[in-house]
Amino acid sequence: MRDNGHELPLVAVLYDVPLLGEAISSSLRDIAEVRGFPAGRGDSIGLLRVVLPDAVVVDDAGEAEAIRSWAESKDVSLVHVRLRERKIGVLRGGEWEESIGASVDAIRNAVVGALYARHPIET
Repeated sequence: MRDNGHELPLVAVLYDVPLLGEAISSSLRDIAEVRGFPAGRGDSIGLLRVVLPDAVVVDDAGEAEAIRSWAESKDVSLVHVRLRERKIGVLRGGEWEESIGASVDAIRNAVVGALYARHPIET
């Protein structure tokens, strides 16, 4: 899927909750290469420009809004995990599609769906 020699798609995780990054990395093993970065450090778009991910997962509402336009313009999948609400949003066509449940499996499925699905996620 990658043009730069990687076989697996690259997923960047901008996390506020460190365990989320670890859980996503573990659940996507053999599906995607995952790189985690703490959220709220400033210039997330600059970071993503140099990392060039195929998908971005965030658990922070501010980060999700900060990178939304960039993700849309670069056609990069954006998944927003809202742990407190137990919901996952996937940005498609400028709109958030939501699914209920924020288990590790649900997050994995949302990320894989964002990378490979041709149809909207089921809610």
